Amino acid sequence: MHLILIETSGNQNYIFATNKLRENVGASELTYRVGTQWVLEAVEDAGGPLGMWPDDGDTSQLRRNLLDARRNRPITEDGVVVEVIVATSGKALLLVKEHEVGRRIVQNVTMKALEYAPGIDVCGVIEKFEWENESLHEANKAVHRKFEEVRSARPAPAMRFLRIPVVRECATSGLPAAIWHVPKEGDGIKVDARSAPTLAKWNFRIPYKDRMNSMLLRHGIRVKFAENVDTIAKQLEEATDWLAVIHADGNGLGQIFLDFGQHADCHMPDSNRSYAAANSKYVDALRRFSLALDLCTERAFMSVLKRWVDKHEWLKADRKGRLRLPLLPIVLGGDDLTVVCEGPAALQFTREFLNAFEDATMGGREGALAFNAEEAEVVRIVPTIAEAALGDARLSACAGIAIIKPHFPFSAAYELAEELIKSAKQVKDIVTKPRKEEKPQSESWPCSAIDFHVLYDTTASELDEIRRQLMKDAGRTKLHARPYVITPLNRLTGATSTGQEWAKNHGWEELRARVEAILQSDKDDEQRRSLPNSQLHHLRAGLFLGQAGANARYELISHRYDDDKLATLRKFAELDGGLFFNDRDSKNRQFCATKLLDAMDAANFWVREKTIDGGSGK
Repeated sequence: MHLILIETSGNQNYIFATNKLRENVGASELTYRVGTQWVLEAVEDAGGPLGMWPDDGDTSQLRRNLLDARRNRPITEDGVVVEVIVATSGKALLLVKEHEVGRRIVQNVTMKALEYAPGIDVCGVIEKFEWENESLHEANKAVHRKFEEVRSARPAPAMRFLRIPVVRECATSGLPAAIWHVPKEGDGIKVDARSAPTLAKWNFRIPYKDRMNSMLLRHGIRVKFAENVDTIAKQLEEATDWLAVIHADGNGLGQIFLDFGQHADCHMPDSNRSYAAANSKYVDALRRFSLALDLCTERAFMSVLKRWVDKHEWLKADRKGRLRLPLLPIVLGGDDLTVVCEGPAALQFTREFLNAFEDATMGGREGALAFNAEEAEVVRIVPTIAEAALGDARLSACAGIAIIKPHFPFSAAYELAEELIKSAKQVKDIVTKPRKEEKPQSESWPCSAIDFHVLYDTTASELDEIRRQLMKDAGRTKLHARPYVITPLNRLTGATSTGQEWAKNHGWEELRARVEAILQSDKDDEQRRSLPNSQLHHLRAGLFLGQAGANARYELISHRYDDDKLATLRKFAELDGGLFFNDRDSKNRQFCATKLLDAMDAANFWVREKTIDGGSGK
């Protein structure tokens, strides 16, 4: 028996190689097709199951095909040449009986990538093992190790596009141009020199649009991202206000997959079970968990999107007056989400997505997240694996949000969003479980969090430098309290008391209360804020004087207000009535921190929640 791994590498660099959204979405679609359509077509050519790839690219039908044991038959049955374990965006795992069949599949996929997706980094490896006498769980780890060795020994895709001085440069990517691109009339793009990777990405923006818009219809959303991707891309690229690049990623999934055999109780046989039985169980569990994870992410995103479409004026009209969504999901699959959208409400939208993702991994709930019977059967494995791996029957995720001016490079904004998500993921080292002598489990308690940054200027665009400038008093005072925990506190009861206290201090409700105080209207004049902007900016400037100077300004301003306005101002109060509270980071370093600056940044991109909730204000 042989296990095949086909996987793309450097996906984000490939997707965000240019600053054109049309090319970003095309690159994302190419990455998706490598692990799904092209792999399944290669499987069919090698004598495997027929018709696994749906003609319309319907992701829900693809999941059904992979789970259909009559179509995707077990490799142990007579006459079966290939069994597909996983076929998802940028990654596929297959079982074959003959090495030559595996070699043909890998060759087919990589040759198609060279032809249709020049510049993408895709590699395939094959690992032999004994089905009756060896663990597939161990073979899976071995094939991933082999993949890293083979991938690192290969020349990078950039080596295929070395520049010669006399060759004209591509108009968007900087790679050597291969063709004069003549767009169709009405595209709004001039004739220019394009590289082969750029042209391939451009061509796949339409399949991306079709797949995403059909997904909207399946989830009952009657508007589209765009009738033409170029329309919404141009609207976002030419926006006059702010854009947000949102990147969200599941917590601890890498470790869960690494120890998946143990969590699914199929890594080795017991006295009543052979390796063959354990391996068959492993195949089924891994397939279902991978597909369930993809389904949870899709449903969480679409359920929140539908709510915003139904209850919030978040739609834009194109030139023909048709309503369109002011956002583009660049990556949507597995446990990953990358979205470019208009800046206002990006924080709240992301918070709702993370909550919906947690709910989905618990098996869904009533309303938009209620799975049908077929989906519920697939998803039920997620809380089971989560309970075994994490000690709680749900998964969590973190998100980084970079809010930028429209002409700031998207690639740099994505890099900032990646740094922000790493900052958000420090919750894994803070919100932890009490140590117990049990079977191996993650020490982290599932906890979702958001970190964000508004890039008002580009003098510093790397997060370390940005945050260094927010340290005062010789590093003892921190002028922010990010990240903010999204998971409700009643779901963190399994964490240590110190972790729960940290989560409370960094809770989303803490940020929301302060933002609402900033946005609160004056009782005598609804057109004015209760706290004047001039006073808030005076307080903001005082933060950079250090803790003592900031608290002195705060107390000075407090004496100027009547009881109502003083009560609003006191919502910023922390330890001993000042602006700061005692805080620590994942390395257990102690600081004094404040939430004022966070609230002022967030208030500029906040939609009053009574607008979203139909007047509830909650």
